[in-house]
Amino acid sequence: MTESLIAPNPNTQGAADDVVPQTPEQQAASDAADLIYRGPDAEAAETAEPDAPPAPDTLSGEQAAVSYEPFQLPQGVEVDTAALEEAQSLFAEARLSQPQAQKLVDLYAGKMNELVQRQISAAESRQTAWVAEVKNDPELGGRRFEQARAAAQRALARFGTPELRRTLDELWVGNNPQLFRFFARVGQAVSEDRYVGAQSGASRLTAAETLYPNSPNTIHDK
Repeated sequence: MTESLIAPNPNTQGAADDVVPQTPEQQAASDAADLIYRGPDAEAAETAEPDAPPAPDTLSGEQAAVSYEPFQLPQGVEVDTAALEEAQSLFAEARLSQPQAQKLVDLYAGKMNELVQRQISAAESRQTAWVAEVKNDPELGGRRFEQARAAAQRALARFGTPELRRTLDELWVGNNPQLFRFFARVGQAVSEDRYVGAQSGASRLTAAETLYPNSPNTIHDK
């Protein structure tokens, strides 16, 4: 085996004269051994797998930002802007593509539409049930229904405000049996008060005095 000229084997220093010359055949065999085995370090370096090239978006050490075009929403469906922005952050964190994110938006919009439709259907069913309950009520229904409805409308027109009427409509409670009963009684009490006052010439009572005649807070005219 050929020795290193820079770092010769210590055991052979100063003994160059004692080295037995090799035949051409022996020298060829020694050179072949060097080619076949060059030590564990060289063998490990040759058998090690090369490093994988870095991903395109990590060459700079940071991932490229993900942005989305405006999502398509079904007609008539409105999504809360803050909720949509939060969802976009999650989409970007998951590295979703535009089509993948759109599928999730479609799923959310569809579920929200189903929820709204169920709420509307439940509200309509409740309105129908309320009207039926009023019409079957012994005090307000039957032949008395039209008269009770007229009285309730008079009470709302006289003592209510446009804001109250709008609130009743927005909350869908205008047909609630208990509210209907209250307004009908107020309207009937006011009508009876007017009738008695016209016949007897007595001083006119307020609505509060008619409904709560024994209340300590009621002020009577003298």
